Amino acid sequence: MKNIVLLCGANEAGKTKTLKTLFGVSLTQRLRPNQLLERKINGKTVYAVSLCSPQELSSFCNVEEVKKRIDKRIDICEKASQGQEYVLILPFGIYQSKGKYGEINVKCVVEPIISIKAKGFRAVPIYLRKEKSKIVHLVDKLMENMSKHRIDSNEDYERQAKEILRIISKLE
Repeated sequence: MKNIVLLCGANEAGKTKTLKTLFGVSLTQRLRPNQLLERKINGKTVYAVSLCSPQELSSFCNVEEVKKRIDKRIDICEKASQGQEYVLILPFGIYQSKGKYGEINVKCVVEPIISIKAKGFRAVPIYLRKEKSKIVHLVDKLMENMSKHRIDSNEDYERQAKEILRIISKLE
């Protein structure tokens, strides 16, 4: 089965730096738009396409735009894998709208996951939890029923990457 791992987290949770560490990319290196990264983990091909979250690149909670960006990344992986099974890791940003009582972009997290599953992929959310995030209580509430995997983010990108590797190695 093809799996899509969703590395979910608030702004500055360390999604990009953790993924750079996982794929052996320098933390200071800039990647090209839609650059394909690849590595093998226990015989599984693991990809990432761009390390920016689709939510980050779209206007606030524009669900259709987010889905298109995800589909583009899936298309790149489909071509690279030549139909073989793979794991695609997507950083998934959880953001708050402007204003004192802004809402978080729940629809732009939940609806793309539903869409991914409808296309026949297994969606595996991993919550990269940053304790000092301004919206940690809102993100905790969203993720409590969505993800059984939680990694505490404390800028130990090596540890965080190893935890993701452990989760991926157990996927069927």
